[in-house]
Amino acid sequence: MLIVLLALAALAGEPEPVPLTPEEAAQRGAAEYYRLSQTLVELASRNAWAGVERTFLALVATGVPPSFDDLLTAAHAARSIGNTAAVRARLLQANGLHEDPSVLDWLYELDNAYGTVSLAGNVGVVSLQPATMPFNPDQVASVTFAQRTIEETGVFDGLLPQGTYTFSDREIVVRPRVSTVKIDVRTDEKVKRRPKP
Repeated sequence: MLIVLLALAALAGEPEPVPLTPEEAAQRGAAEYYRLSQTLVELASRNAWAGVERTFLALVATGVPPSFDDLLTAAHAARSIGNTAAVRARLLQANGLHEDPSVLDWLYELDNAYGTVSLAGNVGVVSLQPATMPFNPDQVASVTFAQRTIEETGVFDGLLPQGTYTFSDREIVVRPRVSTVKIDVRTDEKVKRRPKP
């Protein structure tokens, strides 16, 4: 008898999913946001910053705008992995929700110690080396994040601490509050390989 019931259940298949109304989708999104926000707090209390970063990205994917506290926690997570551009973006978003002196101080510190860069090259061919590694642990994490990103993708668009670096065979000087340093050695290599007319 049990075999017959199992066979009938298998033949029946899965029921067709019922599409959600916009209100039901919003409620489910809000519920998931709340769950993820609580997870964010728990992970941050344990200094599990990589988990906080993953959870924040999932939280953003719910479509519910992050709260001030969630953005501030996510800024700390991005700082721990060295993604200084994400730190700054999250702080700006948090400041848009609620102006806070500590957030403004942090933004001021970033704007006076980091410059923007846009670097591109062939994966496995290019690398980024600082002339001298900074002493500040957050700045070290930022340089390491940029090096790892370039190693994996060949491209880095973000913030680096003020200083002199070598990218591929070119020396670059990063200064705060100055225009973005842009180097694309992929383009230069293509230009060099073009046959002369």
